[in-house]
Amino acid sequence: MDKLTLWLYRLAIWFVPRLPERFGYWLFARVGDCAFFLNTGARRTYEKNLAHVLGADAPPRESKRITRKALQNLMKNYFDLFRVHRLSADQIWAQLDSVTGLEHLDQAIALGKGIAGGSAHFGNFNLFVHLTALYFQGKHPIVVPVERLKNPGVFDLVTRQRAAQGIELVPSDQAARVLLKKLRSGAILGLAIDLDPTRSGPVVNFFGAPAQLPDGAAALAVKFQAPLILAFIRRLDNNKCAVTIEPPMELERTGDLARDTRAALEKIVARMEYWIRQYPEQWILFSPVWEEDK
Repeated sequence: MDKLTLWLYRLAIWFVPRLPERFGYWLFARVGDCAFFLNTGARRTYEKNLAHVLGADAPPRESKRITRKALQNLMKNYFDLFRVHRLSADQIWAQLDSVTGLEHLDQAIALGKGIAGGSAHFGNFNLFVHLTALYFQGKHPIVVPVERLKNPGVFDLVTRQRAAQGIELVPSDQAARVLLKKLRSGAILGLAIDLDPTRSGPVVNFFGAPAQLPDGAAALAVKFQAPLILAFIRRLDNNKCAVTIEPPMELERTGDLARDTRAALEKIVARMEYWIRQYPEQWILFSPVWEEDK
């Protein structure tokens, strides 16, 4: 099975870049439609997450519309994932409709303490990592912790592909010591802020209910005086992306690490709530988030 999965992945990264872009997005959106009708487990999980965002009184039709759109956006992300290694720098920049806030990265990296960067599973979130790597052109390491894929062959191939693009993937079981070392050397970290697969983060109030969320970005920024910057990327109807890089967060550093980390995490949560509430179909997290849904 591992060999078959690796073969299918190799086929995808060979075949998908050869699809015309407009047709590719259309095709993968139709795959999202199929997932909406056939993958009832993923749909139910997403609708439970969405209920926390929209509220209990949201019309079922609206919930289903957003869920279907989110699955389309998720599949379009896979289209981009399978072809990004074949895109030139100019082609990647052409994927962007607008980019706001690059000056925040410049000002933050000039401090010499690295950047604790965070983003949610929102829009074409992988594109921000590629954008950052292109923008700094190898001057600063870009490091992203990820869960190990079940297939070691696919994981090794993905890791090599990203390394060729200036992005270092670090398995989450090794991330703690590696991220600390990299941040101290001035690296830019790309950290998830809406999903805690290790279940080691604190439980906080998220859209009015308890949810266990990762506090890695908050803890690293507080403890090591690194700027904490969030970015959110929206996929537009024309499949270009609008990137917003927010200013570094103003963090409390009282000397009480636990208290200050939680305060920073609560600020992160507030920004996530703002963006997800404004554009719920862009939030493409299909894993349970809230404690009551696990």
